[in-house]
Amino acid sequence: MVGILSTIVPNLPKILVENDRILTAATAISASVIGPTLRSKSFPDTVSNNTLSLLQELARLPNNQKSWKKDVADAFNDSRFFGSNLTLVQSGWLPLLKQWAVNDKERMPEILTRITPPTTAGIVFGVGATSARLEADRKTQLNLRRIATLILASPADAFAADLAPILDKLIELLSATSTSSPSSTTRAEVYMVVRALVLKTSAIHLAGLWPIINSELHGAISSVVAPDHSAASDTYGNASVMQACKLLDLLVCVAPDDFQLHEWLFITDTIDAVYRPMGYQPVALVDEVSEELVGSASAASAGSGRRHGHQHHESSSAAAWTTVMSSSSSHKRPMLGQPGGISGEVGLERRDELVSKVLRPFFGQLSIYAFESTYAMGNVDWEECVRGLVRDVFDERTIVRAL
Repeated sequence: MVGILSTIVPNLPKILVENDRILTAATAISASVIGPTLRSKSFPDTVSNNTLSLLQELARLPNNQKSWKKDVADAFNDSRFFGSNLTLVQSGWLPLLKQWAVNDKERMPEILTRITPPTTAGIVFGVGATSARLEADRKTQLNLRRIATLILASPADAFAADLAPILDKLIELLSATSTSSPSSTTRAEVYMVVRALVLKTSAIHLAGLWPIINSELHGAISSVVAPDHSAASDTYGNASVMQACKLLDLLVCVAPDDFQLHEWLFITDTIDAVYRPMGYQPVALVDEVSEELVGSASAASAGSGRRHGHQHHESSSAAAWTTVMSSSSSHKRPMLGQPGGISGEVGLERRDELVSKVLRPFFGQLSIYAFESTYAMGNVDWEECVRGLVRDVFDERTIVRAL
């Protein structure tokens, strides 16, 4: 029935002729078909491709903004929305959200007002305090994901006018600690918003963002080798470290003009990335952390000294070059979570598992991968960069569960 309606709705002006009758029919379809589907207990599983096609056709009808915009708003503000099927998100929800948000400049400010700054006032210990903190974390995570989704759905620079208040909210949230409400758990979503801004905002508008990015990336990557239960390891949880690495991965791939001035702080961007001279001491943070991780992982064979390190570097170089060549030579893509790259599919409960399966190979290969892919002179695969972020935003497993 929904499929048949989606073919009939475009022809309603020819069938019913009069605007009042068209609007009445559209309102009845929204109330009887779209509304129950979006408000079902099984949402978003009740939404099909036909449902979104019907909603898109209703959105094209003249003078029908009120009913379809309400339906989209109800779905978008449902906490279950981020469990939607990724294929439907790409083909249906993002185009609808683009149409919903671009013509109404109040969408982004309204979401920003829902985000409260971290506070430690009045925090007590116990189940009640933990429950309140988890609820604040969950609400903040969902609103940050909504911001990232709207940015991804909209044309480039659509939210350039809202950039200042967005940055103000991000800076507020970056002051969160492991005991504040909301807590530093929300850092992962902050990095997702930054990734969305990098993908959809011209570099000229991002000048005020780089000091924040540099500081956060330095803190997150350094925390990988920090002692357990230290302030750094508590502030930067596993999900936050993972998203920070994906942000750095994206920046290295996209290489915005201003970031290239700071790139040397994080990766080796010279020929030394591939062919290291004897006695070479890395300056870039990623390479320093990589050597420390490799050293701790191979403590049993520490006596092999410099020769072992050289062999490891050559094997990393070969692996990274294989990764570059396995992807299309005409495109640059991030390493993490890409076919032929390093899988980002790993449990985030244990730091040692994250380090061994993702972080150690990622840090060991990033400088080499960046160097080789730059000189391969491929174009950035923007669509794949967006798909990678959509996968992270619509991953319900990383959203806090309230007690």
